[in-house]
Amino acid sequence: MLKTTSYKLIYELFDHVLIFDRNNEVVFEGNAFKRLLNSTAKNINSLLSESLQANYNSKTLIETIEQVKSDLEPHTIKLNGIKEEYILFPLNFDLDPHILLTPKDKVVEITRIEHDLKERVKELRCLYNVSKELEASQSINEALEKCIKHVRAAFQFPNDVIINFEIGKKIFGDTSWDPKTINSIYFSDINVNNKKHGEIKVLLKSNVGFLEEEQSMINEISGKFARAIEESEKTINLEKQKKILLAKNETLLRLTEECHQKQEKLRTFFSAISDRIVVIDREFNIIMSNKDDIGDSGKCYNKLFGINERCADCPSLDTFKSAENCSVEKDEGDIYYTLRSYPIFDQDNKVDRVLEVCRDITVQKRMEAQLLQSYKLASLGKLVAGVAHEINNPNTFILGNLKIIQEALDDIFPVLDKHYSTKKDLKIARLDYDVFKDNISTLITDMINGANRTKKIVGDLRNFAKKDDGTLTDNIDLNYIIKNNLTLTRKHVKKYAELEMILAENLPVFKGNINKIEQVILNLVMNASEAIEKSDGLIVIKTAYDENKKEVLLTIMDNGCGMNETTIKNIFDPFFTTKRNKGGTGLGLSITYGIIKDHNGYINVESKLGVGTTFTIHFPIKTCAGKDE
Repeated sequence: MLKTTSYKLIYELFDHVLIFDRNNEVVFEGNAFKRLLNSTAKNINSLLSESLQANYNSKTLIETIEQVKSDLEPHTIKLNGIKEEYILFPLNFDLDPHILLTPKDKVVEITRIEHDLKERVKELRCLYNVSKELEASQSINEALEKCIKHVRAAFQFPNDVIINFEIGKKIFGDTSWDPKTINSIYFSDINVNNKKHGEIKVLLKSNVGFLEEEQSMINEISGKFARAIEESEKTINLEKQKKILLAKNETLLRLTEECHQKQEKLRTFFSAISDRIVVIDREFNIIMSNKDDIGDSGKCYNKLFGINERCADCPSLDTFKSAENCSVEKDEGDIYYTLRSYPIFDQDNKVDRVLEVCRDITVQKRMEAQLLQSYKLASLGKLVAGVAHEINNPNTFILGNLKIIQEALDDIFPVLDKHYSTKKDLKIARLDYDVFKDNISTLITDMINGANRTKKIVGDLRNFAKKDDGTLTDNIDLNYIIKNNLTLTRKHVKKYAELEMILAENLPVFKGNINKIEQVILNLVMNASEAIEKSDGLIVIKTAYDENKKEVLLTIMDNGCGMNETTIKNIFDPFFTTKRNKGGTGLGLSITYGIIKDHNGYINVESKLGVGTTFTIHFPIKTCAGKDE
């Protein structure tokens, strides 16, 4: 509860107040006036007359009261017998004029208090506006510019005040003042983190000096500026740090993305390598690999070769011991591998990992065997060429002489016929003449045919021995090749089976390599003849044209032993053969498959055990030389 002493000024004010209306009737009389006048009168005239008696000139008071009512301005009066001066104030209560009488010193005191209160309000308003500007402005400089007017307005005499805010090397406010006009200067340092950051300088032109409250206000404002500058610097530093962090973050993101891209590129390269690559530790555990079927776990020997024990000739073991690259070749059934190992060193330059590269060299091995076979075939070609030459020379003489003998007999027979008419027992080469005449022409014709067959065989041998440049530029007439270039094959097949040909008419010509097509037919026919194990064997060579697919079809059928599903899946693999004990190399069908692929064709196989096998080859004629060209 508030003490009454807190309201001493208010109590004193009311004690020294006398209020009366337009009729001079008293409406309020303070305690001090009651003690002073000591009267119960209710009219100002009576009250003052009774209390002050002869010491009071009632006419003068009445006149003054009327003047106050008239011009509504306060007037000072002096009552007889009383030292202090009094003031009459006009009051307007709801348009009903009243007069207030009170001691002048009380009015002066209240006026001073009012002035002081107004000054404090100005100071508080200044502090509020300064705080508001510091919070609302976009920058500390903008806030300082706006605060100049607020601080100036807070002083008693704003027009005599010059305000400067010095922050670093920058000065805010009016700097064009004349030092001669300045009577007082007040400084207040702006300290940030215990270091002077600037100052507030207040210059006063008048000689009244600075109030203590004004100095406190400036000190308070310098503190606010210091806190605002500190916060601003923190914000600026925070923004700088934020920008630095953002830049570093962007750099980190970019580097991360680049690293990710390089990692993905490396992973792609790593995965694209056809060799199987693993990184293993000293326990032969896989750390990483480039193939999904291997993964990044398990033992290397199990994942690479499907075995449960370490390889006896493991190169990685040697690499762990020697810290050098090692390599071995090994085979698992029909599959051949090279296994290479490379050391990976740790920080102590010791081998703690090994990179293994497992390469399937089966095709390479088979190609080497095929190359060796081609060398043999090349040597055989040279031998065949020599043999063909040696046979061809005498055969040419024989063929030429037989034709001369045939012509000579045609001339001799009329003479012999005349002689035989007179001598019926005529014999030639121990044969009766009529028997000789009937058979000699046939014998000579057979000899000529035999010589021609020999010539044809020699030609086929030469074609076989002829060097193949491998280009696909020949016009392939499949029917012609089958009819005219299979002399050797036909002789071989007749030992095992009948050879039947069903050749389509008007078969389109396509681009290819004659020698390679001959080799395909030779390989398939020879393969068919070797599959026949019965006396009534039959091999059928058939050609056809698929108008819809634009393909020339070559079909070779036999009624041999046939094949099971497992054999069918492997017949085109190099070195796969079911006739190894009979000298089979397993290269014939592999070479055939490659030649067909070279011609952009494909081959289908149908077979059944005990029934036979059918090979159907499809040659596209998109670049044919015949009717589709």
